[in-house]
Amino acid sequence: MSTHVEESWPVPETMVDGITERLRQAIITGAIRPRERIRVADLERKFGVSHIPIREALRRLQSEGFVEISPRRTTIAAGVDLNDLANIYDLRRIIEIEIGRRSVSRMTKNDVEAVRRALASFQAVANDPSSAEFWERHREFHWALLAPAANATVKRVLDHLWQSSERYVRLFVSTFATMDTVMDLHVELYEACAGSDVNTFENALTRHYVETEQTVRDGFRSLQASQTEATNSV
Repeated sequence: MSTHVEESWPVPETMVDGITERLRQAIITGAIRPRERIRVADLERKFGVSHIPIREALRRLQSEGFVEISPRRTTIAAGVDLNDLANIYDLRRIIEIEIGRRSVSRMTKNDVEAVRRALASFQAVANDPSSAEFWERHREFHWALLAPAANATVKRVLDHLWQSSERYVRLFVSTFATMDTVMDLHVELYEACAGSDVNTFENALTRHYVETEQTVRDGFRSLQASQTEATNSV
């Protein structure tokens, strides 16, 4: 199976950073499927570089949990499982709900306006959930909710959690989620910020997590059932 990486990317700041980001995004978006083998020789030809920056990029992705490297240096994209999903969303609840409560309680008019603009930008791409812009606007909205009470350390941790959860969501939610429901929850989060309503914000954010996680679980199980049915029919 060949390794698929999208062609249109910005110029990287450094070679290793650029390769790492391209591979990370290919895994997150599902261009490189879970458990798919990643061959260094294929990437050497694709990127036009030696194996050295590629192996360094793969080591970084291994430390982030996106790839697995065997003792024989065979590399595969990390698999997906429901226990990992539960751990990701448990951490998100612990961090984002507490930071979110603090954020809503101290938001200024400028902060609320930043959330409103982020929501409007997100709504503008709501009809294309498979696009990179959709997910970028989604992250920007969630960061606007938390930014007044967050810091660089929180952002660094959340960036990793968001990338990890986005991988699951992109793989399984697109054919199962109802976009109207998704957008309604985000509107409710904005309205809670505008009204400085911490409890409503917490309830809406919790519901957002629960519904997203359940949708991913439904998609995951549906895919497993389809694969089992296809195997049995052979």
